Amino acid sequence: MSAYVPPRPDEPFLEDLPAKATWRWWEALIAVLLAWLAGGLATLPLLALFDPETVGPIGGEALFLGIVSNSVSMAVLIAWLRKAHPAWIEIIGWPDRSRALIEIAVGAGLGIVVRIASAIVATGVVFVLRGATDESVQLPTQIDPDLTGWGLVSFAIFAVIAAPVLEEFVFRGLLFRSIADRRGFWAGAIVSAVAFGAFHLLTPGDGLEVLALGLTHVGTGIGLAWIYWTRRNLLASIAGHAVFNLIAVVTIIAGWEV
Repeated sequence: MSAYVPPRPDEPFLEDLPAKATWRWWEALIAVLLAWLAGGLATLPLLALFDPETVGPIGGEALFLGIVSNSVSMAVLIAWLRKAHPAWIEIIGWPDRSRALIEIAVGAGLGIVVRIASAIVATGVVFVLRGATDESVQLPTQIDPDLTGWGLVSFAIFAVIAAPVLEEFVFRGLLFRSIADRRGFWAGAIVSAVAFGAFHLLTPGDGLEVLALGLTHVGTGIGLAWIYWTRRNLLASIAGHAVFNLIAVVTIIAGWEV
């Protein structure tokens, strides 16, 4: 059996899969916005039960609502794909059961590599912003470090399952594929990574700190696209993203400095 050789960036994406993306980037964007709207609306009845923080680090209530919102958004996107693009599973790429554990393991290992690279990028971004503004810039604290009980459980589920699944589906499976299949790896990686970084600008916090987070996640997005590119399936990038977030979960719970 010949050794696996990943495609070069100048090669068409995933030529060996049954089909290329049948959706355009703008179609995916519309579907994603509608799915996020549906997810947000689904949480409205729960707001009467919770009082999530709107400023500062995200608390347990908001994390639970995020799990609900992401689940509904994912269901809406799958319903759209089943209706408009019935071959979506083959297009996005998903390993069969015999390879699932291998792809999870490899994706997780590559996720650690991306985490290390992201930390290096974050250091550079913070250094540049500090020099340009003469202000004390650091990455914002995204999650309340004092979570306990069900809030801690919600944090783990959101960070390791809900967020990686939806974000990889949106930014790599839909957006990256729609562009990479037509324009190549770098076009897809850069556009999807910029969108990924812009998405994280919605994080509560100081302006410069949130900007540092968004710029750092542009690099992270390129790394996750690279995992998807090299492994040719979304499960690997989901596993990589999950491990990336798991490291943050352990760091926050342990109270270590990032």
